Amino acid sequence: MNRNMQSPISSPSESPGNTKVILVANTSWYLYNFRLPLLKELRGAGYTVEAIAPHDEYTHLIQHEGFKIHHWVVTRSSINPFLEMRALADLAKLYRRERPDLVHHFTIKACVYGTLAAKSSRTYRVVNSITGLGHLFVGRRKRTRLLRRALKPVYKAVFTAKRSTVIFQNAEDQERLIQLGITDGERARLIHGSGVDIEHFKPTEDSAGKFHDPVKLLFPSRLIKEKGIYDVLKAFLALRENGEAIELLIAGDIDDGNRSSLSKEDLSALRNDSQIKLLGHVNDMRSLYANSDIIILPSWREGLSRSLIEAAAMERAIVTTDVPGCREVIDHGDSGLLIPPKDPRSLELAITLLLQQPDLARRLGKQARQKVFNEFQVSLVNEKTLGQYKELFSAPSRYSRIPSLSKFISKHFG
Repeated sequence: MNRNMQSPISSPSESPGNTKVILVANTSWYLYNFRLPLLKELRGAGYTVEAIAPHDEYTHLIQHEGFKIHHWVVTRSSINPFLEMRALADLAKLYRRERPDLVHHFTIKACVYGTLAAKSSRTYRVVNSITGLGHLFVGRRKRTRLLRRALKPVYKAVFTAKRSTVIFQNAEDQERLIQLGITDGERARLIHGSGVDIEHFKPTEDSAGKFHDPVKLLFPSRLIKEKGIYDVLKAFLALRENGEAIELLIAGDIDDGNRSSLSKEDLSALRNDSQIKLLGHVNDMRSLYANSDIIILPSWREGLSRSLIEAAAMERAIVTTDVPGCREVIDHGDSGLLIPPKDPRSLELAITLLLQQPDLARRLGKQARQKVFNEFQVSLVNEKTLGQYKELFSAPSRYSRIPSLSKFISKHFG
């Protein structure tokens, strides 16, 4: 961004020197891995920019970049009502103390609590980023439908708040919440993910050329049923039985709080297989993509898969599912292969096709990187995000920061 030009989020009444923007998430890990470029972009434009998130092992990395990050007392997976009320109260306290001009929330819990806290603390500009709908919004069981109906008034109040914007990562999620009446077209915006740095995630000389021997398949995700881990294992075993020389790399952890997660006993069994490498959480994904041949993610649904975008930027061949959050990244037959969800046989056949036609795999990888260049690089995503800030800052105020005393008296005392 040219710093000599007017900032895209300035307005006649707000200038970079006195405008504070705070980014809020339920983990410091998320902010560091997905939104650090946005923090830097805001700072480069001259704004006071800070963060709010629970302190974890990534907090000091954000602080090392020169950003203040306020500790938020919240537990990501908690449903304890007392802990949740404390989390809401703590966030409201932070807003009242820090007095931000705009807050940007990421993940559902931060969006809900953050918007309620903003309203109570007179923070009038709110951006809510929906990084994925979760089971509550897409589940079809009777219990889920009843819970969704009970919570709908709360979500509607949050996602139709005045002077707010709701950013979705895929069109299906956006349309789903509009159909449910939880938000509306006036506030809903579509911005594809958090973006990736295409200069960081780019193919290297070592990653080009022929497949490894054995061919390395990479599954980069949490080890839960909804991400397709069981389909991956079934397809891998079938391919191996057919005599394919392959190795499976699994880059992800189990989720102890998720009933559909692989168990520790499952992991122990997998460790006994010499052709399956359990890598756990991997910090240097760029090197891992470079040393893999085919990326497989048969997820049931995503907000927008960051791992697929990173792999595509590295020119890796990709097999994923034709579902929201995955199909946006891949054009079937052009930049990768799409298969039906919950279908290990289709996954097996798609991998077989790429194993038999390595030239096709390389062509798909090159087209995948071009798609990332056109749609998903971080500079484009941040530009669109700053554009939403500009809309909120330039919109005419719908009400004063101080309630009208005369209207109050007229309403209640005639």
